[in-house]
Amino acid sequence: MQSFRQFLAAGHYSPALRIGVRALSTSDSASLKKNVASILDSLSLKPGTTLVQNCGDSEIGKVVIQLAKERKLQTLSIIDDKPGNPDTIEELKALGADIVVPESYTKTWYMKRLAGEMRPSAGLNFSDGYQATAVGKAVTTGGTFLTYGKELPKYVAYEGSARKPVEWSTFIKEKNLKVLNM
Repeated sequence: MQSFRQFLAAGHYSPALRIGVRALSTSDSASLKKNVASILDSLSLKPGTTLVQNCGDSEIGKVVIQLAKERKLQTLSIIDDKPGNPDTIEELKALGADIVVPESYTKTWYMKRLAGEMRPSAGLNFSDGYQATAVGKAVTTGGTFLTYGKELPKYVAYEGSARKPVEWSTFIKEKNLKVLNM
């Protein structure tokens, strides 16, 4: 991870660059916390900025929430639609989450408004499918989109609108996103 941080600190990435590094270990919580801290360090987020993540209720999502709170970062966490979401939302808020929304919420205009107000400068993607799209859409233009161990969908879908899906490569260029693939 050290060489990865040095590479990023030297400014050697471009908006379309994909970087491969060793996989995060989830074998123990100390290792997971250390690796998530390295990811957050590589994003160089200042206190008060916002990051958006999917899989907020997973072990890695919970660690992101805890470390973001310690660093005074705001979090917008997306979770799967499933029974028991109110309890899950309360659990994540107790860990330090600022905003937690189910996936169905990300398909509404409310999410667009929320993302516009919070202006996440970084997005952490730990899922494939629509949640990856939701994170990408929420990140501000010129922000950083980090995806961990997942393939991005071929297209960015626009639910319930007349706009046709666009390829991820086009979407990344339109939003001028810096893409990191771990």
